[in-house]
Amino acid sequence: MSKKNLTKKTLRANLLAMAAEEAAQEHEHRSSFERLISSIRVQLESMTESEDFIRSSVNDQFGSALDIAKRVLRMSKQEFEAAVAVLNTAVSRVVDRCPSGRDTRDVPEWMQMTAEELRLSYDLMTPWAATGWIADHGAKVGYTAAQIAAARKEYKPLEIARCIKRDDEDDARARARRSQIEALSRASYQQRIAFEISRTCP
Repeated sequence: MSKKNLTKKTLRANLLAMAAEEAAQEHEHRSSFERLISSIRVQLESMTESEDFIRSSVNDQFGSALDIAKRVLRMSKQEFEAAVAVLNTAVSRVVDRCPSGRDTRDVPEWMQMTAEELRLSYDLMTPWAATGWIADHGAKVGYTAAQIAAARKEYKPLEIARCIKRDDEDDARARARRSQIEALSRASYQQRIAFEISRTCP
């Protein structure tokens, strides 16, 4: 066998080995991505209110999954949205922070983010935070007028419910504090009475 043919066979074998290794690594990263999404979904299903979401670490885990999808797997927007659709629950929403794919900040051109950097720009939020964010910032980042109107319509009752709950919690804390003060006052009064009795009764 000529040296030239041997070199070609060696090169081909090396290329095949590299391709196999890359495929194995992609499979591993995809499995990691899918495990993260599954874990987040399980946690979300166990939550009953937005406070559970806020106290959890699901947002950090979502960020890790997003990083794998964007930088390693190089998913398209459509593929990513399909994969994370299961995370839209009663306590959570996946929000596209830049549907236009353009940096809309008022900064010099050299400071603007590239289309690749903005290709997958998502966040995991509570429904209240998601609808409020789209209502406030949607027009600037590329949401349609219909999408913004729908977000505002959904946000209003969520904000009302949030305010009612906050007021109820404030009232409950105030009642608990008053009860504590009254209990301390009664205890102090009883101590004074006991002290006076001890002074007058040998």
